[in-house]
Amino acid sequence: MENLELYQLVILLLAVAYAAFRVGRATAPGNSEEARMLARVNAEDLFAKLPADAQTAVDERIRNGKIIEAVKIIRENTGAGLKESKQAVDMRKAAIGPL
Repeated sequence: MENLELYQLVILLLAVAYAAFRVGRATAPGNSEEARMLARVNAEDLFAKLPADAQTAVDERIRNGKIIEAVKIIRENTGAGLKESKQAVDMRKAAIGPL
């Protein structure tokens, strides 16, 4: 380490920090394929539990780009949390396809 120039030391430290960051992200809970699949299934179930008129309203809001209103409709009709409702809207938006 004594023979390294300052810029070399900075590059080395940045490389170590980046490697630590990548390892942390890869091992964080919820990043597994199983966790993503479970979240998708839960979102589909949440949307399926909505009454037909609420499903139509959510689809309409998504098509009009009113994502927050779509999330509110799901939360009001199911009592689900913000994260789960947003996942359901994202899942539905993907199912609807490009607008």
